[in-house]
Amino acid sequence: MSTHPPVSILVIEDDLSVRQTLVDILELNGYRASAADNGLDGLALARRDLPTLIITDIAMPRMTGFELLTALRADEKLRGIPVIVISAKIDREATRHGMELGADDFITKPFTEDEVLHSIRARLEKRELLDELDAFAHTVAHDLKNPLATLYGRLGLLEMTLGKTTPEADLKNVAEALTAATRLSTIIDDLLMLAGVRQQHIQPTVLDTSALVAEALDRLEALLQKTGARINRPPSWPAAIGFAPWVIHVWSNYISNAAKYAGPAAVIDLGAAPSADGRRVRFWVQDHGPGLDAAAQAALFVPFTRISAIRVKGHGLGLSIVRRIVEKLGGQVGVDSARGQGARFWFELPAPTPSQPPFSP
Repeated sequence: MSTHPPVSILVIEDDLSVRQTLVDILELNGYRASAADNGLDGLALARRDLPTLIITDIAMPRMTGFELLTALRADEKLRGIPVIVISAKIDREATRHGMELGADDFITKPFTEDEVLHSIRARLEKRELLDELDAFAHTVAHDLKNPLATLYGRLGLLEMTLGKTTPEADLKNVAEALTAATRLSTIIDDLLMLAGVRQQHIQPTVLDTSALVAEALDRLEALLQKTGARINRPPSWPAAIGFAPWVIHVWSNYISNAAKYAGPAAVIDLGAAPSADGRRVRFWVQDHGPGLDAAAQAALFVPFTRISAIRVKGHGLGLSIVRRIVEKLGGQVGVDSARGQGARFWFELPAPTPSQPPFSP
């Protein structure tokens, strides 16, 4: 099971040839396109489908582009959708009026494919950034609040009762405070990793997968000893293209989740195999725990912007970061599981070409 919902774009244009040209451009570049030939029908489609982005003309029957913009921005469910206006002639006054109504960009006919695609990508990146800022604020407020409250509570209780209770009670308060502090540190590290993945420009190289797995296991040594988990590794690994620090983070996340949630003394199998066409390598972490039903699987690997709405205990933020990392490296993520049959969390990365060296140490 992989999670790659397509970007959906609604085209609203009364000229059939222009409308079909835009739809062809979108579909040839991997977007899911729908279309309407007037503003009123376009508004109805927008309300029904909630597209990721809208491209609209200005001069249309039944409802103009400016009237459409007014209706979109007045609708709570639609007001956040980016809108690109395409028109045969846009003067300064019309541009200013459109911007005041909430248009995000203007393209003049005749247009080129590059102009359209560049505008779409810019609008989607801006939308994603704004959504992530909102989700970041919610995550900080939500995920940091509980462990911080526990930390304050336990330290306050320790201050009030120190020397008045048994050493065992004091140690319990200290242990709870340390657990909360560790949780806070983990959340902060995850958020910093998420920010780094967005901002950092990296140069992927051919990786020594064996060394990366070994590094991840070294980082998890204390957890593996605590849970009694046993790791089985293959004698050799296929190489892949990636960025070592990020891929180590992916392995660490997958293995730690398996150790924590697959049951006591879990047996965890690590493995890898090239795809049939030799262009990708799939790596996996297989546990033999209780497994996940379809509903639980659907709540995994959600985009960071949806964490506030869909949460799976212990997985949400970490797997969202895993998804971001792997997709930025040109791969994909997923999970294969069923109740009572364990879970196999996997990620795919590009395979090296024959001319590339075995790995970059």
